[in-house]
Amino acid sequence: MEGNRRSGRGGRSLALVAGASAVMVAAAGCGGSGGGSGNASLRMYASPAVKDGLDPIVKEFNDANAPRIKMTVQYVPAPKIGPATTTELQGGNPPDVLNISPGSGGGATGLPLHKLAKARRLADVTKKPWAKDVPALLAPTVTYEGKVYALVVGVSTHFMDYTVTELKDWRLKPPSTFDELLKLCGEIRKHDKYALVPGAADQAGNRMLLQSFSAANVYSDDPKWDEKRAAGQVKFQTTPGWRQTFQQIVDMINADCYYPGGAGRTTEEGKNLQIKSDKATMGIGPSTASSYVTRRNPARKWAAVPVPGRKQSILPLEVSGLSVAAKGDNVEEATKFLDFVAQKRDLYAEKTGAFSPAQMERGELPDFLKPLEPLAKQGRYSLGASTMWPSDAPAQAAYKTMAGLYNKTRTVDDVLKAMDEAWEATSG
Repeated sequence: MEGNRRSGRGGRSLALVAGASAVMVAAAGCGGSGGGSGNASLRMYASPAVKDGLDPIVKEFNDANAPRIKMTVQYVPAPKIGPATTTELQGGNPPDVLNISPGSGGGATGLPLHKLAKARRLADVTKKPWAKDVPALLAPTVTYEGKVYALVVGVSTHFMDYTVTELKDWRLKPPSTFDELLKLCGEIRKHDKYALVPGAADQAGNRMLLQSFSAANVYSDDPKWDEKRAAGQVKFQTTPGWRQTFQQIVDMINADCYYPGGAGRTTEEGKNLQIKSDKATMGIGPSTASSYVTRRNPARKWAAVPVPGRKQSILPLEVSGLSVAAKGDNVEEATKFLDFVAQKRDLYAEKTGAFSPAQMERGELPDFLKPLEPLAKQGRYSLGASTMWPSDAPAQAAYKTMAGLYNKTRTVDDVLKAMDEAWEATSG
């Protein structure tokens, strides 16, 4: 484990983008040569949540490098990025640019940088100017054994959105504490709607809750908890904050906050039920999904508040990064694409709901995240849970058992025990 989980506003910073969403590259044909002669057809995967930010950058890159280099991007749900990319890596035909998850814990794409770097799957980009400008909080996530293996495109944080007109018509206010959230769930049910629609059948929805609630319950009090767990000084089962993290989900279930059927529903299905089908008034998601939330229902007027926890909130950051496949056919051209993206990260942030470097330094957030700005001005940032865990196994154990909380086939103790067992089995 390297570095501190929490960071203040000072120092140079990379553009932050939402993580929770990820870039998936289309399986377009790879041509050309790594030596720079001939034409090179680059490919990569990306999440629909970042389409507004990525499309104009890709177009500008292609226009500037035509006809010698062309990048092709296919947008698919973030949870599919890892399996698709892993299959291609094993088959010897990886995407030229990999949408990895910085750190060692798997992240949104399920492609942990540390694991891929150890396997020599990623090109070393340490000598790039942008590799030397990584803020201290984020540096360990893209560094393995002293070398940098990814461009930090940005970082996202989680927020709660709510339908403004509904709460106004019902004379209700958005919650600022977890107790207020539980009470609000009951008030919303009086209007024949639910507060939230869960999607626990894939990792994305479970990851949002794990990161949002653990930020307030665990890392706001102890930013070095991960290091202590690695040293065997604490466990998930013995940490009150981790127990509280999952107990809050149970409390929300018992308070009738959730539209039924969460255990068997994907995150995408849940968001469609919430917004398109108008089954719920609120939702939780990454800041980079803000434009995606609007596109689902342009007529819906929504606003954002911090995800309420039982303790003081903190902004969990999920890092998004791009790497070059070390054994790809177009290493030089793919690296050139990363150079180009590095110059456009502010634009990417503006279009995707991320923080720009200047905004982070000043503690200023995009307009729709203004209610979260007091936290940014205090420098209350932390790496999202699991980012620097020894592997993705503890998080995957949590996601698998969390689904059972909704149909009451699993308990909080089951989740915590599974996470500890997975940590011990993979920590080496």
